[in-house]
Amino acid sequence: MNTSLPPHVVADALWLLTARSRGGQHWLDNASCEIQSINIAGQSQPVSLLDHSNWQESYVSSPRSTWLRYTRQEMLRQFSPATTQLLKLASCALFGPLSALFTATRLDQAAIVANHLVSTNLYPEWSLADIAAMTEQLQHSYPQRPLMMRNICPQVNPQLAQALTETGWDLLPSRMIYLCDPQQASVWKHNHVRQDARLLANTEVEVIAHHSLKPEDIKLLRPLFRQLFMNKHSCLNPDFSPAFFELCLETQFLELQALRWQGKFVGVLGLYSNPDNGWITTPLIGYDTSLPQELGLYRRLMALLLARAREKQLKLHYSSGASQFKRSRGGIPTLEYTAIYNHHLTGRQKPAYAVFSKLVHQFAPAILRRADGI
Repeated sequence: MNTSLPPHVVADALWLLTARSRGGQHWLDNASCEIQSINIAGQSQPVSLLDHSNWQESYVSSPRSTWLRYTRQEMLRQFSPATTQLLKLASCALFGPLSALFTATRLDQAAIVANHLVSTNLYPEWSLADIAAMTEQLQHSYPQRPLMMRNICPQVNPQLAQALTETGWDLLPSRMIYLCDPQQASVWKHNHVRQDARLLANTEVEVIAHHSLKPEDIKLLRPLFRQLFMNKHSCLNPDFSPAFFELCLETQFLELQALRWQGKFVGVLGLYSNPDNGWITTPLIGYDTSLPQELGLYRRLMALLLARAREKQLKLHYSSGASQFKRSRGGIPTLEYTAIYNHHLTGRQKPAYAVFSKLVHQFAPAILRRADGI
């Protein structure tokens, strides 16, 4: 595409333009939300609107999936199959009333700002004035909806987190994440990091750069992503559509990298960064789980992520999951929050939210750590 605009601006604009006309399901097979937009600091940002959250709705568009469905899945994953069956029954006593309370908050009808429907949104350090103007505009545009912003971490965006708090937003714990600074020499002293780097350097498995990938490769790469993210892990992860892969190939909305072994693709990685943020993460990762573990495909992909972060001189947002693996490779666990604003609402939503917020603040940190195996 011939343009003088920065590539990430073009990519974001194309994502938003298409999402506004076709909805979130154009980019994700399990995100049925409507997409509108808002101006923040001179740039158009998406606003996702969900009205009917079914049980398969991804956590990137459904707050119910974020706090109830996905968290319950991750907790149960920590136990043996026999224990899991008992805990499923027991968890109904907890999650049933919590679900009813959640319904009263109407958080499933929230207007989620700057949400690109990826596991981790990376934000600029918007100022207090930017957030105050955004909040006022959102209240005017969505007077009946709670307001929401996902993926708020004080270690990643300290100024933004403070601005949200100062303008009356409530930061609710929503997941455990792992942060790493690849520029620190101590990271590269980890035995696992050195071993993974040697494995990545072994050319038995080739690394295929973004510019070498072709549109016809999508039908081979997407099943690798789905095999890990959707089939093996959770159907509540974002299920990126073929159209999303095409967008990435064309614009580098995500910079794709692939692994090839014996002439066939066996792994895929999507790198996501924001030039105004200073962090990099990977919302898209997958590999052929049927191949021998000795190939170390996951280790190669994560070593590739770490190496690319170091090359680009960006800090690394490891996202959530695989706690022991990420901690042994420099990841420092910390809580990530979802920001909620509902001061403009009336009726029973506010008292219901007050109870829900109190419960989440009190119990979520321990539950999230347990769900992540910490």
